[in-house]
Amino acid sequence: MSIDLTFIGQIVVFLTLVYLMRKHLYGPMSELMEARAQKIADGLAAADAGMEARAKAEAEIAEQMKEARARAADILASAEKRAAEIGEEAVLRARSDAEGIIDAAREEVNAELGRARQILREEVADIAMLAAERVVEAELDAKRHAKLIDGIVSTGFGNA
Repeated sequence: MSIDLTFIGQIVVFLTLVYLMRKHLYGPMSELMEARAQKIADGLAAADAGMEARAKAEAEIAEQMKEARARAADILASAEKRAAEIGEEAVLRARSDAEGIIDAAREEVNAELGRARQILREEVADIAMLAAERVVEAELDAKRHAKLIDGIVSTGFGNA
């Protein structure tokens, strides 16, 4: 086996090419690959953080919605209670007004009844006076006297 110079030259060229490729090709390429891998890892970490932030935000939104619904339910219950109170107040006010109207009507009826009684008394007194005048004027017997009073009463009430 003889090692000739060509073979040694090829080994030197080969080793030089390996050194140059490693220095100028594989080194920068591996740095680029590492940088890209780091960038991807950072992006995945940011995505995970974003997902966590999103989940947290959704939980907060759900809690706020729950609180808003509870407040809305309270407001609705309060409004319904107030509406019922207003309805009851209106019913009570209407009953009070109706009682006032009824009382006023009763007073008016009683006043009208008093006036009618007064007018009736006056008419009865006038009829009695008229009957007494005719009895005194006529000085008749008892039968004629009763007949005369019946005539006056029927005539007097007929005119009134």
